[in-house]
Amino acid sequence: MNAAADAPRHYAVRRVNPFDGVLQVVETHNGRAYSPDGRVWQVQVLTQRPDHTWHSFNHVAPIEQFFNFGLWDADDGLRKVPANPVMDIGGMRDAADVLIAALRQLDAELPFPLIDVHECWSTDYAGDPVALLATTEDPALIGDMRVGRWHATRLADHSFEAPSLSRRGVAMRSELGPRQHAERLERQVRQLGQHKAWFRRRRDGSGERVGSPAGPQTLDAARFPPLGLKSDWHRDDEAELAHDYLAWLAPRLLTLQHIDDAQRHWLEAAACRQAVELAAGYRLIPRVLDRDAIEAARVEAKLRRASR
Repeated sequence: MNAAADAPRHYAVRRVNPFDGVLQVVETHNGRAYSPDGRVWQVQVLTQRPDHTWHSFNHVAPIEQFFNFGLWDADDGLRKVPANPVMDIGGMRDAADVLIAALRQLDAELPFPLIDVHECWSTDYAGDPVALLATTEDPALIGDMRVGRWHATRLADHSFEAPSLSRRGVAMRSELGPRQHAERLERQVRQLGQHKAWFRRRRDGSGERVGSPAGPQTLDAARFPPLGLKSDWHRDDEAELAHDYLAWLAPRLLTLQHIDDAQRHWLEAAACRQAVELAAGYRLIPRVLDRDAIEAARVEAKLRRASR
C-alpha cells in the first residue's frame, strides 16, 4: 500500500435535526476520531471483539468493530477508558498512537471541509425546501435512512425562548410541556413542509433532486435556505419566530462553511450575545468578519467561566 493510501482521511459532516454544529472526523485504516468542537476528540480503534478470543480454537472468522479507547486533547493528552483485558490492548494503543499523531498534524487545518452533500429536506407544495432533515456523504445510504420529522431542539432541551412569542404572552413552559416555543415552530414547519425530498448539492449551491418521479429536476441555489430553515414566511409572526430561532442557534450556525458575508455578519452579532457557546465552538468557525467583537465575546466567556 502506498503512502497516499495510508494517509489519514479527514472531513466534516453536519449534525442536523436538530442542528448541532459540524462534526470533525479523522480516519486511519484502523482508527477514527471525531470532535464537535475541534478540541476534545473521541478516539476509537478497530479491533477484534472480545467474544472471539474466548472461542479462538473454533473456525469462526474474527469479528472486528470499533471500540472507544479514550478522549484526547492537545493539553491533557489521552484519557483512556477501561478495556476488557482479553482484548489486544497493545495493538489498540498502537492504533491510537497513529491516530493521535494524525490529529496533531491536522490541527492547523481545522475546520475540515464538509462532505455531506446529499441533503433531505421537508418541502412545500411547490417542491421548495423548508427545513433540513438529514444529510449524508454516501448516496448508497439514502435508501436505508429513516428520516423523521423536523425538530427545533432535542426533546430534553428546554432552553429555546422566542422573544416574539414572549412579547405576545406565549409562555415557554405550560401544562402542555416545557418546550412550547420550540413546538410552536415545529408545527409551523410541519404545516408547510409536508413532503420530503433528497437533493445532491452542487458546488454552485444548486441541488439535483435524487430519485424524482418526474425525471431530472434541479433547484437553483437561491431556493435552498442557507441556514437550514426557511426564513421568508408569508406571515409576520411566522417570520419572526423563524428569525428568533436562527438567532438563538447562531453560535452553531457560524460553523457552516457556505454562507455569505451578510448572513455571517448577522450571525456573528447574534452569537456574541451568547458568549459562552460562541467561545466553545470558536475553533470550527471557518471565517470571522468582526474579529474585535468575537474576541470581546471570547474574553467575556472566559471571565464567566472563571467566576463559576
